[in-house]
Amino acid sequence: MHHGFHVPPGGKTKRGERGIDCVVREFKEETGLTLLHPRLRAIATFYNQGRILGGQENPEDWCVEIYEAHDYFGQTKEEHSKAKLIWIRDADLKTTRMYPGDRKILELLAEEGVFEILTRYHKEELLTFEYTRVV
Repeated sequence: MHHGFHVPPGGKTKRGERGIDCVVREFKEETGLTLLHPRLRAIATFYNQGRILGGQENPEDWCVEIYEAHDYFGQTKEEHSKAKLIWIRDADLKTTRMYPGDRKILELLAEEGVFEILTRYHKEELLTFEYTRVV
């Protein structure tokens, strides 16, 4: 949960770290689980000028690599310092509270391919969601 919205595990790459190594490390840090065979699905750019995110106005823009994995091993952590881990059933995703851009990304990932995505917000409203299938 991030300010009342469900968000997937994630974080920033460390110096010299590849995106795929970052997703495995961050997922393990936040959940206790080790992802097996993560696959790049999208690169999303979030332009945040004019956006309000968690009470902060105009947060930094960011570029996010989005991976998909279906297998993992390990034991879940009781709780991470940043957030409580919960599992959401696929059937409940449509009614789960999440940021509008995250919802559109999740819907897009139902399609095959790798995508480049651009989002623009004004305050909490998603103004632009553009994408191109690149693979």
